[in-house]
Amino acid sequence: MSLFLRLLIFSIFAVTLSAQSGGSVVSVEELRDPLTGKSLRAIVAAREHLKSGQRERGMQELRDAVRDPVAMPYAISMLGVEHLKAGQLDTAMGELEEASRLLPRPENLSNLAYAFYLKGESARGLYEVRKALQLDGGKPKTRLVLGMLLLQQGSHEAEAIQQLQAAAPENPSAHLVLARHYDRAGNTPEAEKERRAYAIVSMGLLATK
Repeated sequence: MSLFLRLLIFSIFAVTLSAQSGGSVVSVEELRDPLTGKSLRAIVAAREHLKSGQRERGMQELRDAVRDPVAMPYAISMLGVEHLKAGQLDTAMGELEEASRLLPRPENLSNLAYAFYLKGESARGLYEVRKALQLDGGKPKTRLVLGMLLLQQGSHEAEAIQQLQAAAPENPSAHLVLARHYDRAGNTPEAEKERRAYAIVSMGLLATK
């Protein structure tokens, strides 16, 4: 899969997360403990500016927040996601690795696993995403990344399809991944079915925003 298509899938996957968490990969609820006071306000302000399209202001606020030891893990995590979305893979990788070390939450581990997917390092990505799966019990985003990595590695096809199907109701990009898989396998009817499902689920998610 080309880097462009991988990043396109990530952008779709980020839109899906926006519908779930109010426009940020890290939700306000996830930030409330242990963040309080000034640290919480800095991260929430950055999140709101990124959400509203004021990317440079949001990014600067995150860079400023890195100087706050309490806010630092959250700021680094969000910087990594923004750099990933911008296609700055090497920068994102360093930040996501640091975020996962400082704050080994499922969302950080699955973001790091996705970065490994983009680099084509499926074994390392699978290691991280399976840790995330153990921690979150199988949230749709984690299942999506796991399915993508399994297909990339070329192993456990049945598990990959199962994980992607489970992720698809909330992450329509899973249908695109499945469609491409069926295209490669020469299964045109299933590929078309997945593309139609992608369109339907995407419209449904947009309608609920």
